[in-house]
Amino acid sequence: MTKHSRLDIRLADHCSPPTDRHKLLLGFQFDGGSVKPQHPAVISLQLKPLNHQQLTEAWWYDGDVSYKQVGAVKLAECSEYTVAVIQTESTDGSEIRSHTRQAYFELIKAVRSTNHTNMVRMWNYFDEINSGEGDDEKYRQFSIGRAEAFQALGVDDEHAPTGTAIGTQGGGLTLIAVASDHEYCPIENPRQTSAFHYPSIYGPKSPKFSRGGFVSSESHRLFLISGTAAVVGHESNFHYDTALQTDETIKNLAYLCDAISEAKPGTRQFALDEKSILRVYIKNPEDYILVSKIISAGLNVDDRNIAYLHGTICRRELMVEVDGVKLEQVDIKPS
Repeated sequence: MTKHSRLDIRLADHCSPPTDRHKLLLGFQFDGGSVKPQHPAVISLQLKPLNHQQLTEAWWYDGDVSYKQVGAVKLAECSEYTVAVIQTESTDGSEIRSHTRQAYFELIKAVRSTNHTNMVRMWNYFDEINSGEGDDEKYRQFSIGRAEAFQALGVDDEHAPTGTAIGTQGGGLTLIAVASDHEYCPIENPRQTSAFHYPSIYGPKSPKFSRGGFVSSESHRLFLISGTAAVVGHESNFHYDTALQTDETIKNLAYLCDAISEAKPGTRQFALDEKSILRVYIKNPEDYILVSKIISAGLNVDDRNIAYLHGTICRRELMVEVDGVKLEQVDIKPS
């Protein structure tokens, strides 16, 4: 028999629950807007949707969800997951390192105060991600602050959560974590150098995230795809060429799916398909039509499950990045 997954993730214009029993665990309100979110689990982000006027990504849970705040960190907790969010005001390049270090420190300590201490997913959003030159670039300073917090709190590279870091059109620094008490399996892409092993040409401290991973529960597996771009080994391919970078990103996603298939239980090949929800971050909004045509041709994902967003990639020469999530129900054999 198949046990029904208690988690339901949906992309839609409006935040409509799948059933009356479901409670909101996490909600992304893209493009921010003048209307502030009223629900404690909704985060407003300055990422303009390119294929919708309004767009939300909602994570619903069939069961109780509690909400509280620990210092500056907002927590939403159900029986299987905790979501932690911290948002700070806009910071310039000279402050981003210390602000990131402090924000990560508070976030991780808040997560560890819950029943779900395995951090499995991180989203990092902040404005002017490429401002500054050399090692003073805002993203590189952010990476130093994150690495310092991870080191201080004993988060080792091999257990780093999946991650995304994208530049927004305002809104300061936003960190969003998903944690679980279930088994977490991080995955690396054999076509790419692990981010935490990048050479120092990309900054004094390497980025801290795994390329992908999955969480296994009794009813489902939650597959998590990190921000994926046209990087082979550790180098960016096809500088500033949106079309070729999109093709290369699709190729990287295929390699990552194969790596997940080798690691996950069962014999079914893992693929990004109609059960997947993707975010496609595009540096130049005018490239939306081009990118969407290549994505539609290269991936078997329903267009209704893809959010095309105006976001800046962490390397200046990169024009597009894709991350995503997929839920897979687990077949439970009767005893």
